[in-house]
Amino acid sequence: MGSITEGWPTIAASRDGRFPKRPSFDTAWEQILETSDTWRNADCAEYIRGWCGTAPDHIVDHVAGVNHVGIYMGDYERDEEILTWNAYLRDLQKSAHIATVEMGPSYISPRQYGTPGWWNALVLPDGRAIETFACMEFGPWADRAVDERRRLMSHVAIDTRTEDGVRFVLDALERDVDSLEVIAFTEADELGHTYGHVRNNADMSVLEIVYQAPRDESEQPHGSH
Repeated sequence: MGSITEGWPTIAASRDGRFPKRPSFDTAWEQILETSDTWRNADCAEYIRGWCGTAPDHIVDHVAGVNHVGIYMGDYERDEEILTWNAYLRDLQKSAHIATVEMGPSYISPRQYGTPGWWNALVLPDGRAIETFACMEFGPWADRAVDERRRLMSHVAIDTRTEDGVRFVLDALERDVDSLEVIAFTEADELGHTYGHVRNNADMSVLEIVYQAPRDESEQPHGSH
């Protein structure tokens, strides 16, 4: 399970670097729920300070709370493994354990790490948002250590109070901390979200900054990796 001191969300299923098989889905799901609950009320200033070593007021003043957690579940060999996971999530949706589910291909993992990937984004009935990620065991990605793969894909996403705050926080972090690099930015996507990712190249971990207008029950998280 993730903790503030570890610096990124994770579940036990990812520790061997392999995406869990169908018989382990129930266990993985329980761990995902526990991880989400651990991070939902995290102190964002404390988190940013621990993640990059600083949390100046001009950055902290722009953050509002945790938007979602992104959880790396391991590497897969065939797309069918991810489709099976998506079907499992949709069964949970039918039984009212999940409010909404969305799935799509990663755009960061091919561009940054040379391998395809998938995300599944979901919202729980209580409003918590969770994203799960998996990358194909392929190319240079497979040569990275398991812990590094987890740090690159698992992340905390922090809300800003205004849309302009996303770009402000990303730019301030990249400018003020030598090890930080903005690796992606999307302004006003199809759901009206503005978000970006910044990577700490000192330990190869990632933080997401998000602005999301209030959503109704028909809207879903952006599935940004």
